[in-house]
Amino acid sequence: MTVPLNFSSSGDSSNPPVIVLHGLFGSSSNWRSVAGQLSSRFQVFCVDIRNHGRSGWSDSMGYLDMARDLAAFIAENRIDRPRLIGHSMGGKAVMAYLQHHGGPVGRSAIIDIAPVAYSHDHDHLINALNGLDLGRIASRDEADRALSVKIPEPPLRQFLLQNLVRRSDGFAWRINLDAISGSRAELFGYPEGRPSNAELLFIRGGKSDYIQPQHFDEIARQFPHSSIRSIEDAGHWVHAEKPRELVEMLLGFLD
Repeated sequence: MTVPLNFSSSGDSSNPPVIVLHGLFGSSSNWRSVAGQLSSRFQVFCVDIRNHGRSGWSDSMGYLDMARDLAAFIAENRIDRPRLIGHSMGGKAVMAYLQHHGGPVGRSAIIDIAPVAYSHDHDHLINALNGLDLGRIASRDEADRALSVKIPEPPLRQFLLQNLVRRSDGFAWRINLDAISGSRAELFGYPEGRPSNAELLFIRGGKSDYIQPQHFDEIARQFPHSSIRSIEDAGHWVHAEKPRELVEMLLGFLD
């Protein structure tokens, strides 16, 4: 079953459409800056993936679920031949859509993820967030200090704490941690489908270990019309670390 997806849009509706899907623990708001720069040439839709941001929640959190959500979003909004951009988890959702639905798309980009299962995961982050006693948190600073015991990197904590929202009865997560926790195996795996003829650019962070040379043949087998480029001195969060270089690369390929 699909869930309704929250989104924001920017750019002229007469321009070619681009749909952006964020990564795990992220939201559409993480891509506003990049979307604003792309919107000079495209109509850009930044989407919250299920169980993230303001989109609907579901106990199911597999890539085939996300692919169905994307297919429904494209159909409901009558988006013709969109260009797709997906980062990390969002990149796997885009690839699953291309391999299992195969709707017509323009040139698309996958950012720092490959169509493979990964041995590394985010268990320590999931456990840290689950272990935070929100009933005893009176401020975001308190939450930050509590998380620092298990997550020592301040930028990473600030990224994760974007998902902490204050409500009338206290703080709550706007991500569905139960669904994420219960779907770990699916999230760090990949449901391979038939090879896709989509024209894809895989963009890897030069300092990231998510797309390695040993993945190149697998990418070429599943997406034979793809190419791979690197942005040096960028880690996994390419859009936050090297936004100018990323936008230039995207515009050069998508347009």
